Amino acid sequence: MIKKIDHIGIMTNDLDQSVGFYTDVLGFSIFSRIEMAEAGLSAVFVEKDGSKIELMKYRGKNVPEHSEGVKLKMGEGSIPINDHITFSVDDIEATVSQFKEKGVVFHLEPIQLEGGMKLASFKDPNEVLIELVEHPQ
Repeated sequence: MIKKIDHIGIMTNDLDQSVGFYTDVLGFSIFSRIEMAEAGLSAVFVEKDGSKIELMKYRGKNVPEHSEGVKLKMGEGSIPINDHITFSVDDIEATVSQFKEKGVVFHLEPIQLEGGMKLASFKDPNEVLIELVEHPQ
């Protein structure tokens, strides 16, 4: 029986850059590091409030670009509806401002959807789509 998601794995071409982004920009902490010498893989787990992401790099191999998938029109912008990670936030406008101060470029500025949910999105250094969502109180 499934209890919960243990972690999400993301392949990267620059492990240090990805770890820096998830720790310095998004506020995760390094949870653990794994070296799998025989497989040629290095991995760093980052964690925030029980949510873990495994950032992985194959030595000597590059990751293909992520597909844009289908674009969904949202307000004045659009977002690809392919693989993505969504983080809950308490105040989307404040969070977007904080991330912009750290150099994050948003592809979708905060918009309010039907039912009161607010959404914004950007990409990490690996081109993985990251959404921020604020649920109505």
